[in-house]
Amino acid sequence: MRTLWIGFASLAALGACGTESSDSLLTSGMSAEMTVSVDESGAPAVAVELFDGDPGQLIFVDLAQGDSLIATAGTDMMTLQKEQLATIVEYSAQFPASDATETFTVALQRSLDAGAPASGANIPDAFALDPVATSQSRAADLVVTWSPSDSDVMTWDVEGTCIQGASGMIQGDPGTLTIAASTLVKAAGNGVADSCQVTLTILRQHAGVLDSHFGHGGSIVGEQIRSATFTSTP
Repeated sequence: MRTLWIGFASLAALGACGTESSDSLLTSGMSAEMTVSVDESGAPAVAVELFDGDPGQLIFVDLAQGDSLIATAGTDMMTLQKEQLATIVEYSAQFPASDATETFTVALQRSLDAGAPASGANIPDAFALDPVATSQSRAADLVVTWSPSDSDVMTWDVEGTCIQGASGMIQGDPGTLTIAASTLVKAAGNGVADSCQVTLTILRQHAGVLDSHFGHGGSIVGEQIRSATFTSTP
């Protein structure tokens, strides 16, 4: 699942601090980060990370026997499955494309307490990126367009082996983004190539409502993800 492994890679770079079993925690002592994402495939992916205390502490919660995460969209219901990379623990499920217009509910069901049964989010409207040039100089503006535009929060991110990662907010949702010349710069270090393939990712996000039983808060968002690749040159 593409969004899951992007999340794993980002958290691994920060350095996860550990895990804690849910059988030693009340829901009021937890926080949650949840996404309901749709990429070019059109099939929604639900991903949930639970934390002991605040998310920034990066102490991941490993669900013990009797605890589970259940996602529902329309008439479809799925139990989220655990995936783990070192101390990073995430729970996920893939829904059919037909559920992309449904409201998603994610429930933490527990044997120790009442859990958190009612986190909800909707996926924002889909959009399509217009073709991006196959090669782009870092010394020139990079202009990206998409349609239709909307009013949800949008962000962008560019990653590649020969550049320093860059990201930012898109004010409003105007259907166009200009990444100014020299925003993308060559990565430091010996042996870094002058040119490489990079990936531009555009996210359209719509905030949902996280169940208040998570005593340390967090978030749930619906998001549309689109990406394009091109060769970044000096």
